Amino acid sequence: MNIEIKHSDALSMTLNFTLESSDYAESVQKSLHDHRRKAEIKGFRKGMVPMGLIQKMYGRSALFEEVNKQISEGLNKYIEENHIQIIGEALPNEELQPKIDWDHADTFVFVFDLMLAPKVELILTADDHIPIKQPKITKKDKDEYIESLQKQFGQLIDVEKAEAEDFLKVDLSQGDKLVHDAYISFKAIKDEVLKQPFIGLKVGDSVEVDVVQNFPNEVDRAALLKVKKEELDNANPVWQITVLEVKRFAPASLDQAFYDRVFGAGQVDSPEIFAKKVEERMRNIFASESDYRFTRDARDYVINKCAIALPDTLIKRWLHHSNDGKVSMEEIERDYDAFAQDFRWQLIRGYVIKEHRIEIGKEEIIAQAENVAKYRFATYGLNSVPQEQIEKYAGSLLANEKEARKIIEMVEDEKVYAFIRSAVTLDPEKVPFSKIKEMNTNG
Repeated sequence: MNIEIKHSDALSMTLNFTLESSDYAESVQKSLHDHRRKAEIKGFRKGMVPMGLIQKMYGRSALFEEVNKQISEGLNKYIEENHIQIIGEALPNEELQPKIDWDHADTFVFVFDLMLAPKVELILTADDHIPIKQPKITKKDKDEYIESLQKQFGQLIDVEKAEAEDFLKVDLSQGDKLVHDAYISFKAIKDEVLKQPFIGLKVGDSVEVDVVQNFPNEVDRAALLKVKKEELDNANPVWQITVLEVKRFAPASLDQAFYDRVFGAGQVDSPEIFAKKVEERMRNIFASESDYRFTRDARDYVINKCAIALPDTLIKRWLHHSNDGKVSMEEIERDYDAFAQDFRWQLIRGYVIKEHRIEIGKEEIIAQAENVAKYRFATYGLNSVPQEQIEKYAGSLLANEKEARKIIEMVEDEKVYAFIRSAVTLDPEKVPFSKIKEMNTNG
C-alpha cells in the first residue's frame, strides 16, 4: 500500500492511493475460502465446491469488498498518523481517477480529495465593538401598548345598531332553504360599498342580499351558507337575512379587573403601578429581542473578523455526494452562501469552546430542554403546564439523539455569545419601541 500526495494547499489535499496484490490477495483468498466452506450448491457436498467455481461466483465481490476495506482503513490511518484535520470525508476525484479493470488488474490506483479544516484564530478585546440595542420608550409607545392590551383582553358586547366594524349573527332563508346562526364579520368585507346593506341593521331587521355580489370570495360565502366550497349553488344568489344579534368588539376598560387579568390578582392596585408594570414588561420584551439581535450582530462580526476561507468547490461536491445526489447542484449553489456562513460559525464556536475551556453542565442541558418544552407547549396555547409534565417532555427530548444534539448546541451557543459579550465593547444604540419588529426582520 502506498499513499502519495499529488497536491496540497491550505484548503485541500489530493492523494494517490495505490494497492498492490500483496496488500489484498491473502484477505481475498480467506474470504473465498469462507464462501466455499458455507456454500450449498446442488451437485456438491457442503464445503467441497471447487475453488474455480467459487472464484467465478464470488471473486469480484470479494475483491471489491476487500479493496474498499483497505482504502477506508488506509486513509483513516494516514490521516490520523499525519495529524491531518479534515472537513467531512475523503471525496473520490473523478477527473484524475484512472479507469479500474476489476477483472484483470493486480494494481489499483485511487485518487481522493481531502478538504482541510481551516485554521481558526479569534482574539477579542475591548477594541472590538458590537452594537447592543436599547429601548427608547415614549409616552406614545406606552399608550399604544396599553391599547393593544385592552384589545387583547377585550370582548364582544351587544349593541343596538350595526356600524362599520361590527359582527352580525343572522338566519338566512331562501324558499324552504334555511341557514341558522350564521356570522357576518364586517372586517372581512374589504370593499366599503359591499358593507352598505348591513350598516344600520338592528335585531329583528331583515334584508335581501345577493350573496354572490356581497361575498365574492367563495370561501367566505361557503362559510356564511355553512356548506363546502364545492357545494355552492349560485343559481339563485338572493337570500333574505334576518338579524339575530349585533355584536361589537369592545376593548377592556382600565379597571381593577383588567389589571388582574394582565398581571395577576393583587399585583397592581393603582394606575401608577400599572404604568410602571407596563413599562417593565415592554423593557423585558425589548430585552429579549435585543438579545436575539445581538446574537446576529455578534455572529456576523466574528465571522468577518476571522475571515475563514473554505474549499468551496470541494464542499459543494461533498454536499452533493453526501446526499446521494438527492440535492441538486443548482439547489446547493442557491443556498451555499448561507450554508458557508453557518459552517464558519460552527468552526468558530468549536474554537471558542475549546480555546476558552467552556464546559456544559448536565443541569444546564436539562434546564434548556425544559425551556424548549415550555416553548412548544406555549405554541399550542398551553401556558400553565404542570412542572411534572414539562420535566417528562424535556426528558423525552433528551432521549432523542437528534433533539438532544440541538439542545446541547443551544446551550453552547448561549455560552459562546456570553463570552463574546464579555470580551468586547458594547456600543448602545437607542431604538424606538415601535421599531422592535423591524429590528430583527431587517438587516
